[in-house]
Amino acid sequence: MAQFPNFRASDKYYSPVISNDEGSVKFGDSIAANKVVSIYKKDLDVFLKEKIDPSLDYDVLQTTDLSTFQNKIATANGRTLSADQIALYNLIQKNVEDLDGHILNIKSVDYDNATLDHFINTHLIAESLPASQSNFPLLKFKYHQTLKQLDSVRKKKRTLLDNQEFIEAERLTIIEKKFQISADTLKTLFHDARDSTNIKYNIFKENQIDPVQQIYARDHGELYFVNESALQFNTDAAVVNTEFAATFFGPLRVNFGTVLSTGSNDEVAVMDPTTPIVEEVKVSEESKQRLITGGGNTYLGLELPLLYYSSHRFTFFGYMRGRMSLELNDFSDDVDTSSGVLSSTGHMVLAINSDDRAFNFYVQASYGAYTGASAFRERLGVEEKVFDFGLITAGVTIKDSMRISVNLKPISSQNQLTDGKFTLGIQFLPNLFKI
Repeated sequence: MAQFPNFRASDKYYSPVISNDEGSVKFGDSIAANKVVSIYKKDLDVFLKEKIDPSLDYDVLQTTDLSTFQNKIATANGRTLSADQIALYNLIQKNVEDLDGHILNIKSVDYDNATLDHFINTHLIAESLPASQSNFPLLKFKYHQTLKQLDSVRKKKRTLLDNQEFIEAERLTIIEKKFQISADTLKTLFHDARDSTNIKYNIFKENQIDPVQQIYARDHGELYFVNESALQFNTDAAVVNTEFAATFFGPLRVNFGTVLSTGSNDEVAVMDPTTPIVEEVKVSEESKQRLITGGGNTYLGLELPLLYYSSHRFTFFGYMRGRMSLELNDFSDDVDTSSGVLSSTGHMVLAINSDDRAFNFYVQASYGAYTGASAFRERLGVEEKVFDFGLITAGVTIKDSMRISVNLKPISSQNQLTDGKFTLGIQFLPNLFKI
């Protein structure tokens, strides 16, 4: 089977609702109007002292009108408030209410005031927000912000423990637990908001979603082992393709795997009508089956997503793949001389999902250029140093766990590679092994 990555087929789409940069919160952004969000009172106190006056906190603001406060600071230190500080004072006094002495509610958050909007966006208690598309950028920002805070607290705690400052370390344990609870809650909200509608991804446009999390449903900085395994076979040969490990460099997916093959016939005689005198070309069926997987029996691959769209019904995925492979004589019956293989291919996948998303019917087209050592080309009956090869595959994915496919007639300028023999395949995906 022409193995392709285990991308996510889902009904998720992200548009920059509150920000020009998807999933980030910049100064001047504001979340939607007519919402009520919560903030910690102590955070607002710090904000008031920094932005208006060191003597101001929420309690003072609620019990002191603007004129009285201005007279107070003028008498104390001769200070006067700027127009921006006066606007900020009035806005907060009018729109903030105390819930329980620790948490405050902001009644409306569309103030056309960049300073206040930015404070709310970066200090709101995101756990109080619903997991909706409009809140996705904020939830993503707060989730990753909390993870950084949690990591910082843990590093400080380790340092204190190393210095045998156990009492101070125990105090940080309470803060660590608080951040951990917040991170767990935000992770759930972030994933629910992310999964609320469609996904669109185009590498050629700015402000894209994160392809690793959204397309592959993976996390950055992780090394994934034994991700998927595929078996393909026909009457003459069988091939097992196992991806042992994969990781990510930005949107680039890097994987390593092996291809084990066996065949009943070492070589098949094929008539080549392109020569003036029709000749028989010897083609190894095993080598041709390995070529369908990308060539070689141990490989290092690079995959770059280019275009991606997924709705509840349809999924389209376009990506480029580069692969460096070795055909080693210990891994295959038809290989007497080890050789190297290089390939660069383009792939397009179109899939249709059933209503319950249990079945995903797809068609994949792949085409690209291959080259390799002379021994590799001889097993395929190819004389050119660089030759083309492509394939159309149709199949079904069952519950994101198993994929069954049929490889249709190959495409190539090399006629000996385009016989009409079908190949069946079965691919086991990571979800199959989840408990």
